[in-house]
Amino acid sequence: MQRLFLLLLILSFSTVKADPSSASVVEEDIQQIEQLYSNWREAVETADIQRYVTALHPNIRLFPPGAEVIDTAANYAKFLVPVFAAADYQIEVKRAPVADVIGDFAVVEYEYIIHLKLKNPEEGVSEPGAMTASRSEARYFDVLRKTDGKWKVWRHTWQ
Repeated sequence: MQRLFLLLLILSFSTVKADPSSASVVEEDIQQIEQLYSNWREAVETADIQRYVTALHPNIRLFPPGAEVIDTAANYAKFLVPVFAAADYQIEVKRAPVADVIGDFAVVEYEYIIHLKLKNPEEGVSEPGAMTASRSEARYFDVLRKTDGKWKVWRHTWQ
């Protein structure tokens, strides 16, 4: 009896076909996510805090290595003010962001090399959690959340 049930189960799943519309939705999600990361890189390189924050979910949590967690997009924006005031940043994409979409969440992994140029070499970047080296290579791990049809960075960390 169990073998018959197993056989019927296997046969029923073998006839199930993927819904092409769901593949189309995932493709659209991936394109939105790729655009989000492109805009985010441009915001960093132009020190555009407003544009940077548009990539963030209102309840983002930033987990910088060796520093306290920063909660909310508003607090993240405050964190960025002295960071962008102290330095200019250029991003070299070592490995482009790759997203795995799971419903209204996505996991994104990527590798960047961040080149930092101090505006005043005597002062430096003093914010805890901010990058301070002239060249930083890191692997990033983000969790995105789709809210009101838009993908936003909900959790952000690197090593």
